[in-house]
Amino acid sequence: MFNIENYRNIMERIIPFHQVLGLQLIEMKTGYASIRIPFKMELVGDPRTNRIHGGVISTAMDAAGGAAGITTLKTAADLIATVDMHVDYLFPGRPEDIIVKGRIIKNGASLVFTQMTAQHEGDDSVIAQARAVYRVKRSTNE
Repeated sequence: MFNIENYRNIMERIIPFHQVLGLQLIEMKTGYASIRIPFKMELVGDPRTNRIHGGVISTAMDAAGGAAGITTLKTAADLIATVDMHVDYLFPGRPEDIIVKGRIIKNGASLVFTQMTAQHEGDDSVIAQARAVYRVKRSTNE
């Protein structure tokens, strides 16, 4: 069974790229995870509008989908890796924090299918949406 504090430590303090981006794990429960992208000028993709770069958003979406997938793992020996991800950028963001939510659509024996959304906190408008597939290698030792 996953432990949110262990995963928070891995995501926020151990993965160097996530540290650079400042990603923060908000919530993690079976089949679901949400992550905050704190707004900072170093993440801006267009200095004319001060919007967070799309690559940062897609990275957070992959992290949220992967975190949702991690909730299906049973042992520390189980592995998960991104196989494919597709992102649709729907609306421009604002120079504010972005919340990314990921949830499992189908949990198979070796593949986990997820959907993710990115929005500003308190706003129902979806900035971007994504679909991803993760390969899981489940240990036979329980």
